[in-house]
Amino acid sequence: MWLNTRKTPSRSVNYYSKVLLIIFITILLINIFVSFFTISITRQQSIDYITNTVDLYLKDAQQKFNAIDHFMIWTVKHEPLIKNIEDANDMSELPESISDFRSRVNDFQYSTGKEFQFFLALKKENYFFNSSPIQMDYSEYIKVENFLISKKTTLNNYEDMYTWKSLKLNNKFYLYHSLEYENRMFISLIDVEDILLPLQDINLGKNGTIIMENDQHGFLSDLDQVNLFKKEQSNDFFSSHLVFKGENTSLPFTLHVSVDHFSAYERVVIAQFVLIFATIVISFILFLIVLYMKNKVISPIQRFSKNLSDLNQNNEAIDFKSSSIIELEQANTQFRGLISEIKKLKVNIYEQEIEKKQIQMDFMKLQIKPHFYLNCLTTIYSMAQMELYKEIKEMALSTSKYFRYLFQTNQNFVKLEKELNHINDYLAIQKLVHGDAFLFDIFIENDIEKMKIPPLVLQTFIENTIKYSVSLDEQVKISLRLQYIDNKKFIKITLKDNGPGFPADILNKLKNNIPLTDQHGEKIGINNVVQRLRLMYSGEFTIEFSNNLDDGAEIVLILPYLIFEE
Repeated sequence: MWLNTRKTPSRSVNYYSKVLLIIFITILLINIFVSFFTISITRQQSIDYITNTVDLYLKDAQQKFNAIDHFMIWTVKHEPLIKNIEDANDMSELPESISDFRSRVNDFQYSTGKEFQFFLALKKENYFFNSSPIQMDYSEYIKVENFLISKKTTLNNYEDMYTWKSLKLNNKFYLYHSLEYENRMFISLIDVEDILLPLQDINLGKNGTIIMENDQHGFLSDLDQVNLFKKEQSNDFFSSHLVFKGENTSLPFTLHVSVDHFSAYERVVIAQFVLIFATIVISFILFLIVLYMKNKVISPIQRFSKNLSDLNQNNEAIDFKSSSIIELEQANTQFRGLISEIKKLKVNIYEQEIEKKQIQMDFMKLQIKPHFYLNCLTTIYSMAQMELYKEIKEMALSTSKYFRYLFQTNQNFVKLEKELNHINDYLAIQKLVHGDAFLFDIFIENDIEKMKIPPLVLQTFIENTIKYSVSLDEQVKISLRLQYIDNKKFIKITLKDNGPGFPADILNKLKNNIPLTDQHGEKIGINNVVQRLRLMYSGEFTIEFSNNLDDGAEIVLILPYLIFEE
């Protein structure tokens, strides 16, 4: 019988001790490299995040400044309400004219924000008053008036019409834009701190700062913050300095962003250094353990091994079985399971985000409705051929209101009153198209119109009813009821008609939450509405679709009664 005489080369205990020491040093160096690499990656990710956030903010700010520039140019030259102020015969007419002009400016502020303040000065009448709510003390208001009146200049070129300048009052900096045309001077003013307010939530660290700079005053901030900014520039590893130049963004200022990475991500940095220190300590302890094991364990094992060798020479079979570390295998299995669950969770979150984006895109498509717009234009053209001038005026006005609401509805919720007004505009258009082919009846309990509701919810249901129920054969009656239930905690909305009702296959899909598609494979508006309701209310709403026993369809929608806060 042949025996396998191959065996692993024997090494001394000192050899394995040296190998173990080399492994410890290698692990230490790798850990140090990984720690600094992690800090570097974290630092770069922080810079990328801040850069992207500030870029988005600057684009939004640029749009606001451009909108204000165009608004001011048009207002100072063409606004008829200013003409009313100039033509006021006595002081009794002046307050009403000023109030009308302020309302006009306040309407514009909804698109830019209340932080932009507006002032109007008339030279002949020697008037100077705020055209928007004042965001400063009266003493500051007087100083602003004196400063702006003293700075009145006539525009000489087109570029001056878009020039914003800086102003310092009571250790506070402002940006202002002044336009003068004939007898009028129109001014916009904003506090620098209000401009930078949207950026305050960015984590810049304890010593991180955001400072605005322009050519007129340099840094537009108090001296302490400027000194802190200059001090942080001396530390290059744990701080970053980002510059967003005004000429690159067409804004009248440059932004300097100083990021204190150490305090912003202090726990990450400290954890990495603690890990490095712990590795050094552990390596030293392990080295001591090796020495201890050599003296107290390995040496006795060597002696015991020699004894076993002596025994083996006497042909006494000895069998040693190696054992694996069960606890490590269990931990490895659990970790692999945890990684798998994390991957599944990321996939679910990603799919939810995709679904949310798709719903938002469907909502935007629902808002545009090009076919309805073309139908309105075709109807107006037909009316013009028949010289129905009164009907053309009504159609044009209702269509204008209808699409103004669509294009301005970019919020998750609107006031129910606005949604009902939009429905009236839509029905007015349909009345002009269909005549007396349908009747609409609405019942609303008191104060229900103050609640908030996702936009185009009711309008989509009513549009669906008009589309599939109204015909030339028989007049269709449509009723909409809104009433309180459950002690005014919820609102019950009931929409009925006496038309043909839902087709059996459509009704079955609606009841079983099966998506609806048209012949082109596109989602139907009613399906988009249900998806948005799920997104906005989760499980706090109910919707039921059914056909009446006699004729017609019925939709019952129950929503939480939440007051719309403007």
